[in-house]
Amino acid sequence: MELPENFTIDTIDQFPINFIFDLIGRQHHIALKKELEPYNINVSEYHIIMKLYTEGKKTQQDIARSFYLTEGTVARSIRHLEDKNLIKRETDENNRRRNFVYLTDKSKKLASKMDDLDNQWENTVCNFLTKEDIHNLKQVLYKITINSINTKEKL
Repeated sequence: MELPENFTIDTIDQFPINFIFDLIGRQHHIALKKELEPYNINVSEYHIIMKLYTEGKKTQQDIARSFYLTEGTVARSIRHLEDKNLIKRETDENNRRRNFVYLTDKSKKLASKMDDLDNQWENTVCNFLTKEDIHNLKQVLYKITINSINTKEKL
């Protein structure tokens, strides 16, 4: 990937934050795609697996809302993961139109590996920062995230 010639530490204030987020996000996406290839999992499916890995059983609607995706998009990804025996789907006994999804034992092991790979990527790209720097950065990014969600809802 080619960075703009004028993208330097001295000119960083000329670039919007979203440009920097996009650069980091694309690099992470590229790294994830490469790591996930042997498992026949795409990045969208990865995010669903990791959500279920960290939070447990969820409804398709919960997943769609948390990623700001349509339920149809999530349903397709879940169907692909189900076909790969990575996710199980069960109907909610109290509401037959609602489905819960959860990881299989196979995908729990895979999710653990993927979590390790993701942590390794973060540690590698942040290796010049102290733990305190990383903590402070995450706090600022959290505040930006919350503010961007609130701003989106106000527009």
